[in-house]
Amino acid sequence: MLKACLHRYGIWLTVFFVTLLSIAVSAGIASGMTYWVLDGSMTRSAWIITLLTPAVISPVMTYITLRLVSELDQAHTRLHELIHRDHLTELHNRRYFMQTLHAEIEQAKAHGTSFALAIVDIDNFKTINDRFGHLGGDEVLKQIAHACRSSVRDTDVVARIGGEEFAFLFRASSLAVAQELAQRLLIRIRHLDVRLQDVPLPISVSIGMTSVAGPTADLADAMRLADNALYAAKSAGKDRLEILASAAATA
Repeated sequence: MLKACLHRYGIWLTVFFVTLLSIAVSAGIASGMTYWVLDGSMTRSAWIITLLTPAVISPVMTYITLRLVSELDQAHTRLHELIHRDHLTELHNRRYFMQTLHAEIEQAKAHGTSFALAIVDIDNFKTINDRFGHLGGDEVLKQIAHACRSSVRDTDVVARIGGEEFAFLFRASSLAVAQELAQRLLIRIRHLDVRLQDVPLPISVSIGMTSVAGPTADLADAMRLADNALYAAKSAGKDRLEILASAAATA
């Protein structure tokens, strides 16, 4: 609840409300102590000190506490990014993608939902690294990553899962919708203006895709089908999309 208030109202407004609450609680406790324990025998000066002390101390202590909570929350967010983000491309990494894919599989099993999974591999990436070095390869990876981000919807998940491999999870998508998005990515990458050492470099990718649906959804099976589809795209000449649908999705 405290974290939600910090996110919604900011630290200063939250400090104000929490301080008022703590002052009211402290005043209530002081009143109870006076009437029930000390039988109302406190002097007027003692009353003033008892009631004003929380009003002076509470804002400071509340601010310090909420500041610490806010800093811890920011540190947790940064740690989450470090654990789940690929530092080069700024996409999600393999750990995050596999966790998300597992959750989506469980959702499909429980509610009969469907989604599409795609694995993308940069064509001839070893040749690029050999010719232009790892800095050149890194530049290609960054540009591919940008194209990937701009080719999907906000609800989709894209990650870098290997050296030159990317993966897509097209949430709540039919195979036809996911295929359209993948074809858009192919076209976008073909038209990338990549120049390394002042040399224009044609870039392409191969994509393997599968659909996942229903109570028979299985993570290992989905990854196997997407990998096999990718292999088929490579074998058929690269720079293309191949699809292998599961038996459940085509039933």
